[in-house]
Amino acid sequence: MNSETLRTICDILLPPSGFIILLAIGLFFWLIRLRKTAAFCILFASALLYFASTPFIAHKLLDPLQYQYEVLREVPEGTQAIVVLSGGRIPIAREYTNLDTVNATSLERLRYASRLSKVHQLPIMVAGGSVNDERQSDASLMKKVLETDFGVQVEWLEEKSKTTFENAMFTKKTLKENSVSKVLLVTHAYHMPRAVWCFEDVGLTPIPAPTIFYKRNTSASELYEYIPNARALKQTRIAMHEYLGKFWYKYVGY
Repeated sequence: MNSETLRTICDILLPPSGFIILLAIGLFFWLIRLRKTAAFCILFASALLYFASTPFIAHKLLDPLQYQYEVLREVPEGTQAIVVLSGGRIPIAREYTNLDTVNATSLERLRYASRLSKVHQLPIMVAGGSVNDERQSDASLMKKVLETDFGVQVEWLEEKSKTTFENAMFTKKTLKENSVSKVLLVTHAYHMPRAVWCFEDVGLTPIPAPTIFYKRNTSASELYEYIPNARALKQTRIAMHEYLGKFWYKYVGY
């Protein structure tokens, strides 16, 4: 199954689409006068939407992912390079003369990778292909940002991948060709477990260097945890995407 099909499945199953589909099914049952079934579908979808939109549930799902690996306190001796994974792009960005550029997710990863590179004098490899068959790969956009905006040179590009597993597979090839075996892996904290799992599955042993940990609002009252908001729904979707991705890799295949 190709990456485009997999993304479509995710968009259908994950919130808010999954809840909307369930509500539509409930409406259909209502129209054909199966009122009890309709009521169940509508109430169930509404309950799912409520819980998925609360900070309490969002962090119950996110925290086991993003705290699986600690913040990188020190770089192990013998580390040879940094590998930073793409988080996507903004197509036809108007403020950049209608050229594609990295999105916020990629930018957050690049910022941390540039800091690690400057502090520890390590070369960088950027990984990410053209997910929708664009002319420029994500890696080439990442390279431009690192070199132009952060003043950090990129040593290697991996431009063929469309998924996290392909990131690992093609990265291994480039690293092997350049006699590099010990690398820091930079990605978001919530994405790190799946990324490490993929890299280990192809025979690599990366050193996790997670960035961006979503925090609870500890200054708010306890009631805030149960008040739905769009930010929490987005975080729930992020977590569910990671769980679904790992399930898919493990039981369906790459």
